[in-house]
Amino acid sequence: MAIKPLHSDDLLLWQTFKKGDKKAFSKIYQLYAKPLLNYGITLRISPNLSVVEDCIQDIFLELWQSKENLADTDSIKFYLFRSLKNKLMRTMKYDFTNKADEIDQNLEALFESSFEGLLIEEENQKEQLERLEKAFGQLSQRQREVINLKYYHQFSNAQIAEMMELNYSSVGNLIQKALYSLRQSIHFPSHFLLFIINFLN
Repeated sequence: MAIKPLHSDDLLLWQTFKKGDKKAFSKIYQLYAKPLLNYGITLRISPNLSVVEDCIQDIFLELWQSKENLADTDSIKFYLFRSLKNKLMRTMKYDFTNKADEIDQNLEALFESSFEGLLIEEENQKEQLERLEKAFGQLSQRQREVINLKYYHQFSNAQIAEMMELNYSSVGNLIQKALYSLRQSIHFPSHFLLFIINFLN
């Protein structure tokens, strides 16, 4: 019995969409529109939520219009996330070095959307989540992005390195520094911190 290749479902869905299948295109949108919005907010490239939303809509419109000419991909999520970051940077002519430490008012929307539907009964759990939210907001832009990509969206370090234009070892160092900063801010053991981060997803 043949072993099914990793991400073969993504490749099949992508190839079906490229042939003009509207149901496949709709499925891609349903799967990734919300994660793209959350990622776009976290990047803080634009303080305007409508700019992020417009860029996402443009990406999907361009996908459909150019579907026959697109290369194959076995990770649709990675393809779309990288496309959104590039489009936002082109749209805003963004300079990370000058704006990396700006306070993003829209960051709250990411956590609010993550908290919706969670029924947390114990007060200490609520306090822990509030502390994590506050600590996350105090990370640098790159630290916040790497945590978002790694633990919210489960990208590999290699994919993150390509998306953030870093070398492989720098990604690992950035993750460790971000987790250390979070742990110092909220005083959780590392294993419990990672559990909560994944719980928010």
